[in-house]
Amino acid sequence: MKKNTFIALAIIILLGLIIGGKWYMEREKDKQELIEIQTDLANYLYDNYILYTDDKTKVAEIDKEYNKGKGNLTDIEYLEKLKSAQIYSDIKKVEFTKFSITPMNTVKAYFTINDIYEDDVSLDTISAETNNLIYHIGEYNGDGPYYLEKKKEKTNEVMPEKSIIYYEGRVN
Repeated sequence: MKKNTFIALAIIILLGLIIGGKWYMEREKDKQELIEIQTDLANYLYDNYILYTDDKTKVAEIDKEYNKGKGNLTDIEYLEKLKSAQIYSDIKKVEFTKFSITPMNTVKAYFTINDIYEDDVSLDTISAETNNLIYHIGEYNGDGPYYLEKKKEKTNEVMPEKSIIYYEGRVN
């Protein structure tokens, strides 16, 4: 009887190890895939976008000079001066803060750039050519006071690994 109990217990433990090992390996594979997505997205942002904010003092002066179209500036001059009041900064850090799955079964990545600009992107389109995700981020993005703007030319540089803060939590 002891021998049969020992064999049954050994089989149960073995099955537990096999199932647990399979679950662990799948989880590790998913985590690795999530890290690859984060690295790819961080590099995409680093290569293609730049942050900017408006110099509030200059904008106030320009608004005063424009005076809602009744001042000394034409509409075109006003827009050009507003553009010159923008302060640009490179992307130095991307921190991923959350991943979620939408009701339409789309994965959404949430991130913060340079500790000042928060945004999210849906990860729902895969390129047929490269089999990589296609990120849908507009030419100009943001609600203020910081904005994300597409660079005129892509840099083709890789973001330093230490500048990417990975999210390793659960996908909600």
